[in-house]
Amino acid sequence: MYVRIAGVVLLFGLSLFFCLCVSRMERGRVRQTEGFLLLLRYVRTQISCFRTPVQEIYGSFRNPALSECGFLDALRQYGFPEALDRCTGRLYLDEEELKTLSAFGRELGRSYCEDQIALCDYTLEQMERAFDRRREEAPKRTRVAHSLVLTGGLMLILVLL
Repeated sequence: MYVRIAGVVLLFGLSLFFCLCVSRMERGRVRQTEGFLLLLRYVRTQISCFRTPVQEIYGSFRNPALSECGFLDALRQYGFPEALDRCTGRLYLDEEELKTLSAFGRELGRSYCEDQIALCDYTLEQMERAFDRRREEAPKRTRVAHSLVLTGGLMLILVLL
């Protein structure tokens, strides 16, 4: 009898833990997308106002969400495209966003200032759309995931009883 109760408590606790993990992941998705948006704005400002070299721009940018996943360290060490490749497993970006950012990273610093600003504007527009979509979808996705995880956990508890 005590073993069953312990099993029920354990399964329910695991379900709550998975709900917490899903919530953290969704918040991380929004925070990382916002971090890339802030990075793009910073790059654009540094290029248009001060004509700062790309490596100096990377060295002076700070963002907690991009630091946590290791992207900023990789960015400073390897450059934009290589940092994206190295951190792909830790970034919560979809394929389209990765393609957009990868194209941005490959072209940045290889053309005239006006072309780089236009590239920044285009990439900013794409990432702003992605950020707005993520921010809007995050609560819905979290609620659905919580419902599925808790329902699955409760069904498993009922089956095992």
